[in-house]
Amino acid sequence: MKCYTWTILRIFVTSLHVLNYVAATKHTFITKNDDRHLIGPIGAPFGFLTGGVYNLTIFDFELTIGKTPKKKKRVIDGKEALRYIEAGFFLKRFESESDFAKFYETVMEKPSFCAYESHRDNDYVHPSNEHSVDDDVLVEDDKFQVVFDENEKDNSESEDIGNNGIYISMNNPEKTWKPNTPTITHSFTKSADEGLYFLLFQLCPRADDDQNIGMEIRSSFELDLHFKNYDLYGNPSYLTAGEMKLPTMYTYFSVSYGLCFILWSLNIRNIRLGREPIWSPRDGGQNRPVVHAIHHLMTVLLGLKVLTVFFEAARYHYIKMNGHAEFLSAVYFTMSFIKGTFMFTVILLIGSGWSLVKPFLNEKEKKIIWAVLVLQIIDNIAVVVLSQETEGERLYEDWSAVLHFVD
Repeated sequence: MKCYTWTILRIFVTSLHVLNYVAATKHTFITKNDDRHLIGPIGAPFGFLTGGVYNLTIFDFELTIGKTPKKKKRVIDGKEALRYIEAGFFLKRFESESDFAKFYETVMEKPSFCAYESHRDNDYVHPSNEHSVDDDVLVEDDKFQVVFDENEKDNSESEDIGNNGIYISMNNPEKTWKPNTPTITHSFTKSADEGLYFLLFQLCPRADDDQNIGMEIRSSFELDLHFKNYDLYGNPSYLTAGEMKLPTMYTYFSVSYGLCFILWSLNIRNIRLGREPIWSPRDGGQNRPVVHAIHHLMTVLLGLKVLTVFFEAARYHYIKMNGHAEFLSAVYFTMSFIKGTFMFTVILLIGSGWSLVKPFLNEKEKKIIWAVLVLQIIDNIAVVVLSQETEGERLYEDWSAVLHFVD
C-alpha cells in the first residue's frame, strides 16, 4: 500500500512540473532539423470572421541537406536545396477538419502534389531584416494589409482568399532566411472569406524527376502567430470563431453547477441532522435516507467540478482579451487534473460497493484501483500537453500517441 502511494505521489509531482511547462497559451511554433516535407496544421485551426486578422512572422528560417544518395555524410549548403524544391507557408481554408485530413493524406501519398501550386510565382514577404512585430501595435492597429515583395503591388483587396488562400514564399534566402524576419499580415474584409483556416508548411519539388530521390532536406524555423477576430461590439478577440461564446457558456455552467452543489450540500446536511430532506423519498418517508461516506466524496467531487468550470470560463475570457492566460491556465489544468483523478476514484469505489455494501476493500480491488489511477494520471498529463502544445510539433505527436495508447 505504501509503495503504491509513493508511486502516485511521484507521478503527481511530475505532472505539476508538466503543468508549469505548458501553462501558457502558445503563440509560437518551433522546429529544428525537421525532415517532414509537409508540416500541418501548424497551431490549432482558426475560424476567421469578417474583420479578423492573420499575422505570421518567421524567424531563423533555413534549410539543410542532411545526406545525398552518393555521399551520405556530406553536408551541403542548404541553399542548394532550392535547386530541387520550393518552400513556403500557406494558409488554406477547409470546410472541416475531416476535409483537411483527406487533403493531408493526399499530399503524404503524393509528395509531388503542391498545396500552393497557384502561388508558386508569388512572394508575399517583407524584405527588411529590421522588421519586427509589436504586440501592442497588433492590438491597436485596425488597418492590416498584406505586405508583398518590393517588386510586387499590394493586390490583397482583389485576392480571392477564401479559395486561393494566403501564401508566403521562402525561396529567396537573401530576404527570407535568417537573420531576416519575413512577415505577412492580412485582414479578412470580405464575408465570403470567412471560414476555418489551416496553416501549412510544405516543400514542393520543382519538377517530376529523380534528381532529389534520396536527398534528405531538413527545415528549421520559428513562427510567431497572431490570429484574432472582432466580436459584435468591435472588441478584439483572440478566440477562434467557434470559441468566442465559450466564456459566457462556461460561466453559465459554473453557476448551474454551483447551485447544484448548494442544493446537494443542504440536502446532505438536513439528512445528517435528522431534518426533512429537500427531496422526499418515494416510499412516502417510511425509510429515512442515510448518508454514507461515498456521499461526502460526491460532495467534494461536485465542488471540484464547480471550480474547474469556473476557472475554465475565466481562462477563456482572459485568452479572448489578451491572447494568453499563463496563470489561469496553470490553475485550470491543476484543478482539471485533480477533478479527473478524483472522479475516477469515486467511480471505482462505487463500482466496488465500498461504503454502500461493505466498509473495506480487498487487496485485489486495491491493486485495480491503483493501476487505473496511474493510467488516469498519465492520461491527464497527455491531455494537458496536447491542450497547450502547438499542433504540428513533434512533442504534440508523441503525446498524442501516448493519449491514444492509454485510452
